Amino acid sequence: MEQVATSPADETIAVHSGEFPQLQARYRRQWRIWAAVCAGGTLLGAVVGGSVWGWGLLVASVVLLAIVSIQLSRQLSQYYKGEIVPQLVRHFCDEGEYDANDGIDEEVFIESNLFPTRPDRYTTEDLIEGRIGKTEFRFAEVKAMEERTVHTSRGTRTTWVKIFRGFFFVADFNKDFAGQTTLVPNFWGAKWLAGKQRVTLENPELMRRFLVCSTDQIEARYILTPGLMERIMKLAKRYPRCLRISFTGSCIMVARDCSRNHYEAGLWRPMSECIRRDILAVRELTGLVEELNMNTRIWTKE
Repeated sequence: MEQVATSPADETIAVHSGEFPQLQARYRRQWRIWAAVCAGGTLLGAVVGGSVWGWGLLVASVVLLAIVSIQLSRQLSQYYKGEIVPQLVRHFCDEGEYDANDGIDEEVFIESNLFPTRPDRYTTEDLIEGRIGKTEFRFAEVKAMEERTVHTSRGTRTTWVKIFRGFFFVADFNKDFAGQTTLVPNFWGAKWLAGKQRVTLENPELMRRFLVCSTDQIEARYILTPGLMERIMKLAKRYPRCLRISFTGSCIMVARDCSRNHYEAGLWRPMSECIRRDILAVRELTGLVEELNMNTRIWTKE
């Protein structure tokens, strides 16, 4: 059985749905059985024990059904991640691989120098890696948090503050950089985030949008050609105030904010909707290779 999904570019992709429709139908039936049991128990409790028992059982039923929904959706997502998502990845790149439990190493995230502090809590998942043309790449979902302690007259309170949540993309740039160049949103305090000397470039629009900093001024201008700056601006207009770029080692790293989880199946969401959502995510991220013209090798590695 195949599920045909249409991407935003009107491209059709044939996806073998396997046992997904049957599993989804089975889990929905299980949920309905639980719902019937909870409704019956609540009604019986209200009749026998009165309104207090009725309201108590109603609250317990709602909580129980929420737990059941989460567990069933998680089981369905495991199948979706194992059988459906790899097909999407292989469609958009060569040698494409998907690992739901792997991600971007924390040290790579830190070395990008795109964020002000080291994370106290770091999680990453849904690694996709492959090759488009000559360019090898990988990207994953990342969530980085900072622990903050606040002392008040009532005691000490610990809170977790988001450093970054979204996609982190790493690709080979075919150039061994002597220094590090970063582009971060140009808002108050951003220079402290970048922690380097500011670079002035001949693109006023880019200079208004980004704070460009580097440890090597000459190399930064060498990397950021007029053509590349134009391509970066096209991306920035699509993702305003949530795009950061780092040229580190021999790689280009792109961090793009996104608060939504991807590659998850819903108990009540049609499979076609899940596929359309994830086609968009994979297309946008693998498309960075072409959008930033990474396959045009104007340099060679030293």
